[in-house]
Amino acid sequence: MSEPPERPIHHGFVDAGARPEFARIGLAIFLTAMTNQQAVLLAVVWQDAGFAHADIGLLIAVYGVPLVLMSLFSGEVAGRIGLLPTVRLGAALVVLGHASLFLTYESFAGSFASRLMQGIGFALFHAPIMSYGTTRITQVRFVQLFGLLSAMAPLPYAFGPILAEWLYHTFGARQFFLAGAVPGLLALPLLFTIRPGEKAEPPVGGLLGLMTSRRIVMPMLAAIVYGSTFGFISAYMAPVMLERGLTVGAFFTAFTVSIFAVRLGLLGLVENIDRRLVIAGGAASLAAGIALAAFATTMPMVVAAGLVFGLGHSIGFPVISAWVCDGTPPEQRATPLALFNATFFAAITFIALPASLAIDRFGYVPAMMAISVFGLTLSVVMTAAWSRRFRRP
Repeated sequence: MSEPPERPIHHGFVDAGARPEFARIGLAIFLTAMTNQQAVLLAVVWQDAGFAHADIGLLIAVYGVPLVLMSLFSGEVAGRIGLLPTVRLGAALVVLGHASLFLTYESFAGSFASRLMQGIGFALFHAPIMSYGTTRITQVRFVQLFGLLSAMAPLPYAFGPILAEWLYHTFGARQFFLAGAVPGLLALPLLFTIRPGEKAEPPVGGLLGLMTSRRIVMPMLAAIVYGSTFGFISAYMAPVMLERGLTVGAFFTAFTVSIFAVRLGLLGLVENIDRRLVIAGGAASLAAGIALAAFATTMPMVVAAGLVFGLGHSIGFPVISAWVCDGTPPEQRATPLALFNATFFAAITFIALPASLAIDRFGYVPAMMAISVFGLTLSVVMTAAWSRRFRRP
């Protein structure tokens, strides 16, 4: 009597153990991001501490210096010490950087040092753990599964700002920073329950070869625009809402609900659509979401803005990530993902300083409409690039 055939592995994962590992990776990303994303309230905390707009903008933006540099070279670090050791080190620094604000938030120099530590930590954490996540999945449903994994980072926006606002206004800044470090602490043990991945290898030509490749230009342009719009929302939506007497969490909750609704359902439908067209549609949605937020004066308008902005971000971000990795074997994805993350994070953080100066001079609405133009411009550029395929030679 022949033995029954082995039960097939669920499509999309490399083996039977990869699915539970994938779930634990997602939970670790969520918890670490929960600590890191308490930054949505930093502008409010520093404003209450008496810092000037320019100082606040600098403290928000300086986080991007180590974030970008270490993101850029996180692939190299992972190649030397391994993906998981790099991830664990980064997660620990995120927790320490945030918790240290308990002591430093009233000092510009102290806050500066804490932000540098947190930036180094998240850079060493994010790109390597996303790279590790791609080793657990196959090309089948790659965009959808990678999209779900990348959704773990913004998931805390669903309730994190509401919780952060309550903690801060109820207990004060010091307790807010201590409580905010707890999720990151809970993530650390999870990072010791997953198997070591394959040793990270550089792509042919290394980082320099990748940076000078023509194929990387369009996805990097998209990363800059997506990062700039997301960075503005992350840094300034809280003070915008508070200035209008609206709940900070309404936008972020709607934004996160939109992300999960799209990534659970829509991403599977756009898996095989031209990358440029998908990103163009996402960019137009980002622009519309920011424009709606600029004029939102009621809760329904804020929720609508969050849903529209989340739609754009949720379909664009994983598609750009997949575009960067096209044709790259799993063991070589650490470097292209590091370059993508460095570009995306650079845009997120460096937009804060010019945005702060624009807000100080012109106000929130003109600054938000200017950011909205970024999305519309990218949509036009991507649509034009896509339409060239129909031109006669």
